[in-house]
Amino acid sequence: MRKAIISLFVLIAGMTAVSAQAPDWVRQHPVSEKEYIGVGSASLDDPDHVRKATQEALADIASQIAIKVESTSFLHQVDVDGHAREMFEDRINGSMTAWLEGQELAGSYSGEDKYYVCYTLDKKLYAEKAAQKRESVLSAGLDYLQKGRESENSMDLTQAVHLYAKGLETVEPWLFMDLTAFSGGRQVNVPVELYNALLGVFSGMAITVNTLQISGEMYKPVPEPIAGCLSKNGDVVPNIKLKAYFETGSGVIPPPAAADYTGTAEFYITNITSKEQVQEIRITVDDSVWSDLPGAYSYMVGRQNIPSAKITLVLESGPVSAYLHVGDNDLEGCEKYIGSLLANNYFSLTEDPDAAQCFVDLSSVIDMGETVSGGTYDLNVCYCSLSLKIYDNSTEELLLDYSVNNVKVLAPVHKSAEATIAMCVREVMKRVNRELPAKLGKVKVM
Repeated sequence: MRKAIISLFVLIAGMTAVSAQAPDWVRQHPVSEKEYIGVGSASLDDPDHVRKATQEALADIASQIAIKVESTSFLHQVDVDGHAREMFEDRINGSMTAWLEGQELAGSYSGEDKYYVCYTLDKKLYAEKAAQKRESVLSAGLDYLQKGRESENSMDLTQAVHLYAKGLETVEPWLFMDLTAFSGGRQVNVPVELYNALLGVFSGMAITVNTLQISGEMYKPVPEPIAGCLSKNGDVVPNIKLKAYFETGSGVIPPPAAADYTGTAEFYITNITSKEQVQEIRITVDDSVWSDLPGAYSYMVGRQNIPSAKITLVLESGPVSAYLHVGDNDLEGCEKYIGSLLANNYFSLTEDPDAAQCFVDLSSVIDMGETVSGGTYDLNVCYCSLSLKIYDNSTEELLLDYSVNNVKVLAPVHKSAEATIAMCVREVMKRVNRELPAKLGKVKVM
């Protein structure tokens, strides 16, 4: 009896040892002609280890399917840069795992520190499901391709761009499939056709301008408009937004405008703010045509050879360099305001008196007068004067002699000296701002 009990114990212990051994599929990845087999694992310390191991097993199956179609895949048919390629690969891998159906759990095993699962997917069942999905994807992709071409042929290029992009977005999760179809009497690789069509929308396009050169004055508008006409292979393209901007120099130009039925958009330069003698304005297609596409598509289209044209802007006279010299400076603070007036009226201030075209001599004086009663408190009477003379630095000719004399300012006696000066500066500059700009505009330097 005792021997029987011992024998039974040995038998049970042996069975336990066998069950504790890892299955063959854990030690070596199995291969089958009839099934895709996926193995995944995750750390037992991870509370979500079952799901993560399952996802890894399904990704294993998906990668085997992808290898089968790699030679005909979209990524091997088109030249895609790294940025777009990464997006496509992520979408392909993600959609393959999500789309798999019919897979079955073949086994699971918990080791010392890892959890393992094994899934199988019948290859025949997968092929049937893939064929059904392929027909659906091909139909949708071909529909977008056809509608995009119709829009492109009617010169509705904005619509064409969005239709091609929508078609590519629809088929791209299934790019691991062979998405070729017989259409229009020939074999069509649908994603490749959509991709090339998207990038080819702007091929053969050109912008012609109404003038190659314009002239203008600083801080003034240009009375005549500039215009760009958009065409594709000789045919005008309406309704596309064009934009004009300063490529060199600076100024104010209205926002982008849609081309009219002649393919033309006009722009008025409302101000020139740069002192550069020669500036360049460029007219091109506005980014809004593709900016609302999915990120990678917008990036790809924006990198194409978008048409543009250049217009040269020549200032009728360049900014006059001036050196500002301050003599008497009772009205501290006027120097800053005078410098701004000069800069806003086509003068460029320099620190080098010898290099300047003009020598500007500024002086200001405060004479204290009587004290008068102001009712609540007494007031000091200040008489303020400012003198501004501009000379031609090469000929020493006096170009402008401007002065403000004896501006009367009443300052409370309790005000500090700094506060009194600030009041005087404010009152004097009110008058200077009214009178001086018009006089500066008449200064001519040879």
